[in-house]
Amino acid sequence: MRPPRLLWREAQAILLRHAIEDRLCASVLPGLHLMRFGWASRPLVSMYSPCMALVIQGAKSLDFGATHLEYGAGQYLLTSIDMPVTSRIVSATGRCPLLAMGIEIDFAELEQVIRRCDTLPPSQSQPGISVFEADTDLLEAIVRLLRLLDTPEHARALTPLIQQEILYRLISGPAGSRLLEISRHDSPSNRVAKALGWIQKHFAQAFMVGELARHAGMSASSFHQHFRAVTGMTPIQYQRRLRLHEARRILFVDSLDIGEASLRVGYQSHSQFSKDYRQYFGRLPKDDVAAYADGTVSIAAYSPG
Repeated sequence: MRPPRLLWREAQAILLRHAIEDRLCASVLPGLHLMRFGWASRPLVSMYSPCMALVIQGAKSLDFGATHLEYGAGQYLLTSIDMPVTSRIVSATGRCPLLAMGIEIDFAELEQVIRRCDTLPPSQSQPGISVFEADTDLLEAIVRLLRLLDTPEHARALTPLIQQEILYRLISGPAGSRLLEISRHDSPSNRVAKALGWIQKHFAQAFMVGELARHAGMSASSFHQHFRAVTGMTPIQYQRRLRLHEARRILFVDSLDIGEASLRVGYQSHSQFSKDYRQYFGRLPKDDVAAYADGTVSIAAYSPG
């Protein structure tokens, strides 16, 4: 195994060759995303889906609920649930851009890897998003995956194998307890994840938290405790953010008027919608639409960190 410094240099070189524009983009390898940005950014509100995102160069910050995280070169962000977040690039220049890569987590693949493990760390309830240090074994596997960008003739055969090794390195490393907890059926985190799935499908509907707790098979008090521990917010706050994300997508992509968009996502009061929208996105809906039309703001869908 080569010294980590050489691995970092190789990873940087590969990303500079294949991420030639300042943006987040999907690569030719399934589930692998590349990021390059040459400037510090304003806060970007988006939805993160389950992934592992490793910073190769530069630094980022992330806020969800009341939690603030910062992570830089050598650290990876593990997202185990769909989460509305506010992210920011805090260290990047044209000569030394932010370089990062993200791998989507397929929980069906993860469960297969878990079944093949002889020993496992104890599962432990942790926030749905956490930052960890990347060890040499994980970095070695990630660099071998990145090398396939230069040898696409081997990608179809080797990508699934290396991605499974990366999942194994995550399970056997400091992130293992979190992944095992979210994967273990009927664990508190797994029950919360099922409740999140219900909210995502029915975000425009009003619901009673007690009913959602029963849907998750938990008492109301236990559900509140674990929901906040995983997401950093209450179920109603999570629902509100999903509504605002969908409303923004409708305004930008479907070009509906503001009143119709607010009704479609479940708001009964136009003034309350505008108030919540400005508080979350920093602009009134009409100003945000104008900024999008001018190209000064973009919309981010589900994305790796």
